[in-house]
Amino acid sequence: MPGAAGPDPKAMTPSVAKLHVHAEAIDSVLARCGADPAEGLSDAEAAARLAKEGRNELPPQPRPSALKRFFVQFANPIVLTLLVAAVIALINGASRSDEPVLVRFGDAIAILLIVALNAMLGYYQEQRAEQALDALEKMQCTRARVRRGGRVVAIDAAEAVVGDLLEIEAGDAVPADARLLQTIDLAVEESSLTGESMPAGKDARAALAHDAPLGDRATMLFVGTSVVRGKGRAIIVATGPHTELGKLSELIRGAGERKTPLEEKLDHFGKRILWSCLALSALLFIRGSIKGDRHWHELLLEAVSLAVAAIPEGLPAITTITLALGMQRMAKRGAIIRKLAAVETLGAATVICSDKTGTLTQNEMTVREIFAGDERFHVTGTGYSPVGDIVRASNDEKVADASSPLSELFATVALCNNATLEPLGDGKWKITGDPTEAALLTLAAKGGAPRESIAPSMRVVKELPFDSDRKRMTIVTLDAAGREVVHTKGSADVLLPLCATVATAGGEVALDDASRARIIGEAERMSSEALRVLAVARRHFDGKTEDHPDEALEEHLTLLGLVGMIDPPRVGVKEAVRACADAQVRAVMITGDHKLTAVAIAKELGLWEEGAIALSGGELESMSDADLAAKIAHVRVFARVTAEQKLRIVRAFKVAGEIVAMTGDGVNDAPALREAHIGVAMGKDGTDVARQAADMVLADDNFATIVDAVREGRAIWRNIQKFIFFLLSSNAGLLFTVFAASFVPGLPPLTPLMILWINLVTNGLPALALGIDPPDPTQMQEPPREKTSGLVGTKGWIGILGVGVWMGGTALACYLIPWGDTVDAFPLHHGRALAFSLLALSPLFHAFNCRSPSESMLTIRPLVSRPLVLAVFVSAAIHMVAILVPSLRPIFRTYEMTAFEWEVMLLLSASIIPVIELFKFFQRLVVKEELPPTRRSGR
Repeated sequence: MPGAAGPDPKAMTPSVAKLHVHAEAIDSVLARCGADPAEGLSDAEAAARLAKEGRNELPPQPRPSALKRFFVQFANPIVLTLLVAAVIALINGASRSDEPVLVRFGDAIAILLIVALNAMLGYYQEQRAEQALDALEKMQCTRARVRRGGRVVAIDAAEAVVGDLLEIEAGDAVPADARLLQTIDLAVEESSLTGESMPAGKDARAALAHDAPLGDRATMLFVGTSVVRGKGRAIIVATGPHTELGKLSELIRGAGERKTPLEEKLDHFGKRILWSCLALSALLFIRGSIKGDRHWHELLLEAVSLAVAAIPEGLPAITTITLALGMQRMAKRGAIIRKLAAVETLGAATVICSDKTGTLTQNEMTVREIFAGDERFHVTGTGYSPVGDIVRASNDEKVADASSPLSELFATVALCNNATLEPLGDGKWKITGDPTEAALLTLAAKGGAPRESIAPSMRVVKELPFDSDRKRMTIVTLDAAGREVVHTKGSADVLLPLCATVATAGGEVALDDASRARIIGEAERMSSEALRVLAVARRHFDGKTEDHPDEALEEHLTLLGLVGMIDPPRVGVKEAVRACADAQVRAVMITGDHKLTAVAIAKELGLWEEGAIALSGGELESMSDADLAAKIAHVRVFARVTAEQKLRIVRAFKVAGEIVAMTGDGVNDAPALREAHIGVAMGKDGTDVARQAADMVLADDNFATIVDAVREGRAIWRNIQKFIFFLLSSNAGLLFTVFAASFVPGLPPLTPLMILWINLVTNGLPALALGIDPPDPTQMQEPPREKTSGLVGTKGWIGILGVGVWMGGTALACYLIPWGDTVDAFPLHHGRALAFSLLALSPLFHAFNCRSPSESMLTIRPLVSRPLVLAVFVSAAIHMVAILVPSLRPIFRTYEMTAFEWEVMLLLSASIIPVIELFKFFQRLVVKEELPPTRRSGR
């Protein structure tokens, strides 16, 4: 290749970034990349490298196939147990050839239908979440300008290769990791990668240490960032998976999949149910085999009946539906849930690790304070919308017509500025250029001096651009009278020594030592409040500026004032943080920004409290895991941290026993989003990588939506506890009846179809209604549940046992009580039919008890749950079909009941209400000083 030096380009690896290229001499980088600084790569060489290295793209995040996603729904102990029961029921049905097919295989068909329903519901909801996420992600085709064969051409960024020479300027997206060769006032927005809210200045000739952190590598450009100011040339040193973005992608994959706390508890709970069912069924089968008085298929049927009675078949489906409905409610509030079980996880969260830039803050620089004419002014409004007021700090009076020096300050910041603002509608504005300059443009508009009104009378004739050495920018304009005026803005500590006078309300006065001390004090005060401070100055130049050297233009300036700006908190975030504090959920800020700025924002948001500490990335790096564990409970701010350190922080919280939620929007947040118990990404301004790594995506980028998710999650957990208690206690009645009846010779057992009918048809709807019970308004004033708390606790199991004994006892009474003059007047098969109806209807009364574990059903608010009332009536009506339709009576083993039988059966069914009310009454007497009512439970 002409002009190429160094090693054979065909021996190049896809990346040279691992060689500390940011600290390497430019000539050395060019030689190793085999690139000609004047000609660039030839088309043939670029094509050869593209074929060898691959396209400049990240490997797509693997997604399970539709088939795999469907079959994953069956990976649940209860579902697997039901499948085993279905197989046994099929075998048993096949052994009975003397009955109709529907009767023989009705049990197996019913079990398989409910398993399939559960799988389809789970698959459908998760598929909808993926489709919503796909619709949210914006597909972009980035272009890159590279030098090929001596010409600058625009190519698809995916075709860029190592050795390509990039030409970049303001507004460009960086297509690959590159080493800068030349820079002219270059600044890059890197917040999505480093977390730093301010643009990073770049200098191709900067001397850097080999171990310089990512945010300090001024000689480098990184894919995923954008140029906000200046121009530059660079050579690509890494593409695709070899870039810093690619490394983060590997970290995401390394984090692996993890189960949510709800999934873990449901798995544990399901396994306990599974082994208990198997043990009881095996015991019953072995006992019958030892007695030897019954056929094996009858014993098998009895064992299956017991297993079906013990297993809450509706639990997987109702859990899925409850979570799916929660998912839909949250979607209406702007939160897209990618995985059903994640809906509940935020309700258990004890720590929310939140990125600052773009999540807690707006990622829009805003001027907050002005010091001009020896006065302080506050500026209202946030972001780049020019809506706001200038208010005197001394008396809170709005400044209607700005006078000198305030008006001159507005004019200078509007003119000495290369940014542009473009309205997008709905109060949104698009900026081009440096966010700092955009904030100054907005300030001028709020002060009644938009650039459009000033520029026509002030023609720019010269510009001295900002650079990192001078730390200031200067322009020269011609006013309406033809006089040249110098406008300068820059760092206060640099600009103040260049000023000889200061503008006051009475005119320009000499800048004496007392005035300088006053101004320096104001600058230090603003800095202590984490404001970025700029000084603004002007000079009416005598003569022609072209006759003087550039440095002379910035002498003998008149100071117009100071402006202090910051990336402000998002609207509503302060209230959201307060709600988290009320719920005893600790909010922790994790940011790539400076510690001082981060702490100031934390204090403003209410994150900071007495005894809180902040740790920088450097401090974190020097700490052992033991030291971090000792301090992590008190840390409220982690500043200047890397992606790897974010991972370490999340893991440290998890080791400490916390349930961790992590919010973020940047590429650098993605690994920690994947590692946390639940990752929450921003949908509008967040990166695709972050959204792919998260469990929940905030479509509106509103941090306050997280609080809604916490509230929803807590309500879902409690409702899950309600319907689990309802299902298990109702099943306990079935189990007691089946088990006890097996020890009484001659009593016909409940058939598996009867049991499934009760579990799924009559119990299913009330359980679902309990799953959507209105939330308790006091739940957000209580601490998160303990991590070790189970779905059912000691008191819950006692209650389940008590309800089971009572329901089972009343059902056995239906078998044994002689209703006529003789026992023969009431055949035992009729007794089974009555027990079937009692066990179907008694849970409908019991459902009203389950709305609270300790409070009377007469004191719960709202007093009437319309979904539950509707579910009870519909379930009762459905059960009537099995009794009243003559053609169904042979299938369900029912018969036409007398009015007296109906009255007694209904009375026994309703007796569960006063029994449980009495139990709750005595419980309240014993536990008056316990936790609030909604937390007085083991379930």
